[in-house]
Amino acid sequence: MRFLNFKMTAKLRIQLSQINSTVGDLDGNCAKILSEFKKANQAGCDLVVFQEMTICGYDAQDLWQKKYFISAVKEKILEILNVTRGSKCAILLGAPIFSTSRSQKEVLFNSALLLENGEIKKIINKKSLPKYAVFDEQRYFAADNAISCVEFRGQTLAILICEDLWDERNLFLLSEQIFDTAVVINASPYSSKKHQYRHKICQNFSKKLAKPLIYVNQVGGQDSLVFDGSSFVMNSAGEIILQMQEFTEDSAIVEIEKDGKISAKTKQNSLSTKTARDYLACLLGLRDYVQKNNFNKVLLGMSGGIDSALVACLAVDALGSENVALYALPSRFNSEASMVDATKCAENLKINLEVISIEMPFSAMLMTLDDISDLAKENLQSRIRGNILMTLSNSSGALLLSTGNKSELACGYATLYGDMCGAFNPIKDLYKTEVYELAQWRNENMPEISAFKEKNLIPQNILEKAPTAELRPNQKDSDSLPEYEILDKILFHLIEEKKSVTEIISAGFAEELVKKIAKLFYASEYKRQQSCLGPKISDMAFDKERRYPITNKFTK
Repeated sequence: MRFLNFKMTAKLRIQLSQINSTVGDLDGNCAKILSEFKKANQAGCDLVVFQEMTICGYDAQDLWQKKYFISAVKEKILEILNVTRGSKCAILLGAPIFSTSRSQKEVLFNSALLLENGEIKKIINKKSLPKYAVFDEQRYFAADNAISCVEFRGQTLAILICEDLWDERNLFLLSEQIFDTAVVINASPYSSKKHQYRHKICQNFSKKLAKPLIYVNQVGGQDSLVFDGSSFVMNSAGEIILQMQEFTEDSAIVEIEKDGKISAKTKQNSLSTKTARDYLACLLGLRDYVQKNNFNKVLLGMSGGIDSALVACLAVDALGSENVALYALPSRFNSEASMVDATKCAENLKINLEVISIEMPFSAMLMTLDDISDLAKENLQSRIRGNILMTLSNSSGALLLSTGNKSELACGYATLYGDMCGAFNPIKDLYKTEVYELAQWRNENMPEISAFKEKNLIPQNILEKAPTAELRPNQKDSDSLPEYEILDKILFHLIEEKKSVTEIISAGFAEELVKKIAKLFYASEYKRQQSCLGPKISDMAFDKERRYPITNKFTK
């Protein structure tokens, strides 16, 4: 049966579908699109809306520069088009599209495509291309200069693509247009305060233009980026009438009357607390990094400390106990209490802790290198552990997880080719104080997306004892660093707020301490740039958005 035309309707029934797309998995992404399309069709929807770059995934980076990649995406568009023939439901999705510019040159656009009844009814190109933080779209795409509104079954939709919404110039241009509803497709990565920024921008848009707004966002992990989904719908007063789930695939239906009244036909979801969201972002980032890179299992070293305990919890939540291996690698300096704590934590996670003493290789290395400094002896233990864990990873095919936190990486309190070994670090963008917060939260809560359905996983003694690397007798972190409550505040000023040493001292911190921390921070750039990936949680993570030279004498 073929619908040759679609009559104007009194209201539009629209399904929002936030899917977990994978960069380059065109077949898998296409299958998800068609599954959601089928569901929308069965629900009697006029339109199903997906996120930015639905078919190819975001952030595809230099894949976008390969013409044969864009051609492969085009083939998938044709496949999807064919499925829409004779269907009442249309599709709005995102894809990279070649088009001819005014100068008759073929250029690539970040586009939204309206597919209806076997035809591309409209191509809308992104106007505002971000080139800040983790974004570098101007490297790949041309910017359009026209605001696009689409006539669709009796209503006019203003179609925007992510950054278009954040650009005040587009708000002005739309104020001169006549439209009924704004539809925004997004690939907006998570950070702790991102939902506040989004809601503020969207409320400003809806209130100023007195129009409802549909916001559909990507969900899933992509290298160091995590997309939280959290799609929503606002009415013309800037009130959220539909909130979709966080950190998981979800779909919802809204109906829009011609007079602008918009109503949700799906259950409302509530947003989590900041700590919960941060934990879920770490969990999803880890799960997708492992699974999308074709690994099944992970392993890590358990010291009996808070960092490795939290990473172990995240690993079990992400993959299940059966897919996580835990190893303790004690030396002469590790206390019996630490072994007890590590063993208890492993038991809580339903994992048998494997114990491999490093005493023999450590003693052999000391005999071979009989005249090395005390610091080198400490780091030697870490490098022996890293060597053993990497060998176990190599032998088993399990991915090694690193367990260093942001405070340690910031100050260089980490050993290259030692505890920094690993392919992914789930807590890389968490300050030490945040590590404690997330650990306490996980003990008291059980995430819905977790593969492990128990609480109280981390022993209380791990939460309460003073942190230590245990590389020399009676060692504590506070021997080398200030208390983490103070250190993390100084680092936050230095990193996230980009304040100078003088400004931080003026904020009330001791001059000598601030200068010491700043010196450690700038001197450790070479280490950070060799560290493995981890999920972006803050507004200034170390992986993609903070770009500093290693060779640098300006450290004020």
